[in-house]
Amino acid sequence: MIMELSRMLRFRARQGEAEGIMTQNTARLVLSHLAVHDGVNQLELVKLTRLKAPTVSVLLKRMEAEGYVERVPDPKDGRAVLVMLTERGRAFDSERLSRISNNDQTAMHGFSAEEEALLTSMLTRIRQNLLEG
Repeated sequence: MIMELSRMLRFRARQGEAEGIMTQNTARLVLSHLAVHDGVNQLELVKLTRLKAPTVSVLLKRMEAEGYVERVPDPKDGRAVLVMLTERGRAFDSERLSRISNNDQTAMHGFSAEEEALLTSMLTRIRQNLLEG
């Protein structure tokens, strides 16, 4: 049941989504972390996303080529480079969050506040079990 719901939500979230690199789950994962932690270095992105360093490197190259991110010198350390979202990256993230919110509202239609809180609590426990397991 959880896998089926996950597939349905992913399909709905991707409707109307951009093409290219942003069709990849890993690219959207990197973008979502940058939306919260903009201006981090590549190593920090590896830690945040739990992806392998070569994967993040390739993703960032493609995301930069397609205009979603840019690399800028770290003002504190001239040797380091920070990854920043571009205007296109921020716009994509805003649209992504809007689709997620709409999907959440559709999925939770007819649930009481108590039912929604209970479901959220149970799903949080499932996620924690999987992270620890």
